[in-house]
Amino acid sequence: MAALSPIDALSALYQGVLKKEEPMARHTTFKVGGPCDLYLEPGSLDDLRIAVAFLTQQGLPLTVVGDGTNLLVRDGGIEGAVISLAGIDIAIKEEKTDGEIFLTVPAGVKTQHLCRFAAVRGYQGLNFATGIPGTVGGALAMNAGTDRGAFGDIVESLTLLDAPGKLRTVEAVALDFAYRHLAIEGVTRHDADFPIIVSARLRLGLGDRDALVSEREELLARRKASQPVNLPSAGCFFKNPPQGPPAGQLIDGLGFKGAIQGGAKVSELHANYLVNIGSATAGDILTLAGRIKERVKQTHGIQLEEEVTLVGREA
Repeated sequence: MAALSPIDALSALYQGVLKKEEPMARHTTFKVGGPCDLYLEPGSLDDLRIAVAFLTQQGLPLTVVGDGTNLLVRDGGIEGAVISLAGIDIAIKEEKTDGEIFLTVPAGVKTQHLCRFAAVRGYQGLNFATGIPGTVGGALAMNAGTDRGAFGDIVESLTLLDAPGKLRTVEAVALDFAYRHLAIEGVTRHDADFPIIVSARLRLGLGDRDALVSEREELLARRKASQPVNLPSAGCFFKNPPQGPPAGQLIDGLGFKGAIQGGAKVSELHANYLVNIGSATAGDILTLAGRIKERVKQTHGIQLEEEVTLVGREA
């Protein structure tokens, strides 16, 4: 009897989605990106643990994503396996203690679902994230935020899954949060051994429900008016420099709004948004980003850094 292939062996244990040569353009908000060798959407935490343990044993590189926000996949696709957490249990657990609210939130929960969930219950502390796309796991991995706050401000602890499939909890005091940065024991999202964030325990306060809902609606309207929410993008492309004007202001000041490279364009609403106008490749986006970085460096002496996560092989 012939031995099972690794994929067939995994299929015998694992119940979630499993595809070969899946185009990542189907799974990123930029709508670009070549195929990954394997694409998995575990349907449960058990599925995730099985998949991670098996694929690690097989020596396959793992790339973990949420719903593909803040992600640019190169045109050559991704080596190894991509695991999406977007389909795993999204039930949020609530605990009230002495005027504080603690929410245990799975990584696959949409950030905007969480913000809405908190506001309509009168839980204060999450409206800063209104309009931030993607999932909670991704928002935590990059410490997403606005000028009103960031996820690192409200984290009590994270539950993590290491490569062998082992779960553990890390308290906030052991986490290094900074601007668009989270390090767990010195490892960041840019490192291959960054652990998988399974869930977070967040600390909120009690507030006025009507005021929170009204504030949220106002913030959403402001975002819709000032950002190209109807075109494929990955949100703000560059980090704001530690000193000097914000990235969008620097780019706008150099006349880049409306600049086009192939199917990629600098948004005319917000200069720190690169958008796909229908036929972009990752190469188009990266070439346009390179032009911007070069001009900003030449003119202002500032080296812009990408806020988006860049993964994958060259075409």
